Amino acid sequence: MSDAIQRSASLPATPEEVWAHVTHPDWLGDDGDLDPRPGGEGRVDEGDVTRFIVVEEVEEPRRLVYRWATFADEPTRVEIDLTPTEGGTRVTVIESPLHATPPAQLLAA
Repeated sequence: MSDAIQRSASLPATPEEVWAHVTHPDWLGDDGDLDPRPGGEGRVDEGDVTRFIVVEEVEEPRRLVYRWATFADEPTRVEIDLTPTEGGTRVTVIESPLHATPPAQLLAA
């Protein structure tokens, strides 16, 4: 069983048009900023909640992967894939929890 949540939708727009939206954090909240390159950072504000973002992977205009978290919630990993279709773009978003595995030395101690 997976803890991941996956959603897909088809949009009547090009991958480049959709990319402009998914790399702008306002689509996830009220305000924010994002540096959409590997190692880039950002934030999304929604009401009183701020999520902090660290970008892991960028393949413009096809794929964006980042980790995000608040100070109150466990961090998750978000993968956004944009696939061109005959009528536009298929957007697939997968969000999954981060699971920390302790180093082997700690397990043996």
